[in-house]
Amino acid sequence: MTTTTGRTAGARIRKLAAAALTAAVFGCSALAAHAQTDNRAYGGFGPEGQRLREQFWVVPGADPEVPLRATTFRPAEAAPLPGGRVPVATGAPARRPLVIINHGTDESTRQAVSMPVFYWLSRWFVERGYAVVLPQRRGHGATGGPLAEGGDFCRDPQHARAGKSAAADIAAVLAFMREQPFVDPDDITVVGISTGGWASLALAARNPAGLRRVVNFAGGRGGHAFGQRGKVCDSGRLVAAAGHFGATARVPTLWLYSSNDSFFGPDLATEMAGAFQAAGGRATLQILPAYGSDGHGLADDKAGWQLWGSTLERFLADEGEALVSSAPAGRSRAGL
Repeated sequence: MTTTTGRTAGARIRKLAAAALTAAVFGCSALAAHAQTDNRAYGGFGPEGQRLREQFWVVPGADPEVPLRATTFRPAEAAPLPGGRVPVATGAPARRPLVIINHGTDESTRQAVSMPVFYWLSRWFVERGYAVVLPQRRGHGATGGPLAEGGDFCRDPQHARAGKSAAADIAAVLAFMREQPFVDPDDITVVGISTGGWASLALAARNPAGLRRVVNFAGGRGGHAFGQRGKVCDSGRLVAAAGHFGATARVPTLWLYSSNDSFFGPDLATEMAGAFQAAGGRATLQILPAYGSDGHGLADDKAGWQLWGSTLERFLADEGEALVSSAPAGRSRAGL
């Protein structure tokens, strides 16, 4: 005869067994999910678009739990390589120099910002035979996740740390893209705009394999401090951080700033490039004429090609040599 106590004990045993089974199933599911996370697919998704073979990609970042969203652009397979070289037809994609273009940051819009494209800047490179990838760093738009390069305040800015955190994402992208069949793994140019330019200088300090050169468009951090044009959160600390990056950077860098940049003006740009150079880095600074209402956007549209296009072409060909004598109108300091 089954007693109430016996029925209760039996129920408890059945509940424990069910709980154990549930835990086992859940545990297996968790392990499977973790395995899927570790082996998540990176690369291109969906067909290429008609516009410069535009394609959506997922690429690794510094945090394996936060993959980065990216856009790629590529020339037609038969298009000449940089310098007019003709690709050899082998049935495989032509290996092309790669350009990694890095966006800036607007704290008020970064979580809702669209995927970076910089169409006219990307097109400038594609028309010259380069493949282009534009990753969206952690804490921005579709990539999401925490803002690794933030968390500080204007009264105590951590410019060097922030640059290094952003550079860690770029370094992961660079390492991944070197493995792609259409990329020349030993000819990679990293380009950045605003905080993306600052991150690119921080990447130069790491000297990753494959990095040949860095182009910094209006780079810096902490501009428009407290909403004031021309004001920067502790500009002295920003200059010191530039020197810190220059101490270990060994690739040539090109610094492009406009005379009417309201975030990082010519004087501050000169100080930063000077500190980078004095610490041992290779910097060529070009102060360009005024551009539109605010020169901080000199990389935003085709009109900018007229300001920086010829200088950039020479830099890509000569890697920073002999830029003084042939620089366009504006202040130019090669070797600085």
